[in-house]
Amino acid sequence: MITQNLHMHSTWDDGQCSIEEMILASKAAGLASVGFSVHCPMPFENTWECPKERLPEYIAEVRAMQKKYAGSIDVYLGIEWDATAEDLDISSYDYVIGSVHEIPVPGGTRSADANPETTRAYIHDCFGGDADAAAEAYFAELAKVARKKEADIVGHFDLITKFDEMHHFFDENSPRYQRAARAAMEKLVKAGKIFEVNTGAISRGYRTTPYPSMQWLKLLRELGGKVTVSADAHHISGVTCAFDLAEQMVKEAGFEEIWVLEGREFVPVKI
Repeated sequence: MITQNLHMHSTWDDGQCSIEEMILASKAAGLASVGFSVHCPMPFENTWECPKERLPEYIAEVRAMQKKYAGSIDVYLGIEWDATAEDLDISSYDYVIGSVHEIPVPGGTRSADANPETTRAYIHDCFGGDADAAAEAYFAELAKVARKKEADIVGHFDLITKFDEMHHFFDENSPRYQRAARAAMEKLVKAGKIFEVNTGAISRGYRTTPYPSMQWLKLLRELGGKVTVSADAHHISGVTCAFDLAEQMVKEAGFEEIWVLEGREFVPVKI
């Protein structure tokens, strides 16, 4: 049984519930430890980040919850750092998730996962309808997480496929898509990053399987990569969403262990 979830959001960013509500729901669901991974400040106005000036308050609340629930459930202080984020000192967090939510395009960025309409628009407007080119841009950006020494975990590896079960924007079997994804995965594995098996899109009704898809999980196993399981929960209802399915997929891909945070160190745990 998976007993840790390090990818959770709260009302400090785009989550719907307070930190304490998420902790209590996690305890009730049988988790032994949780981590809060607030979205880091971005260099443009948006509705999902925690502004830089509010980070000290966020840190203080998580630390207070650590003390309040000590001996009952372990609470970790994390941040979800984005490869396109503004410069920020993230060295003091218990752990860091490295993700890409914005795809670089001429003149700025476009959201990688806002909604199907946005995905359709950036493929058409920014990449001339070439979905493989969009995938190449996304995975090239994700590969930058390999250079971020503070980043422990790779967030939702193939996030751009969030809407593909319904809309089929990307062909994961395209040679160009495959080359781009593999190149990013190889760099991230070489850098020692842990890949999360992320069930967040399931809880929000966009997918029936976690990220990464099975073919990338199997390649990750072949490359000697490491995995953890997380819910990317934005609401109390999703704190352990589809963890049984995620564990089943991890085992089917050939993994015999997942990596969990104990104190400030990630350690392997047999599954």
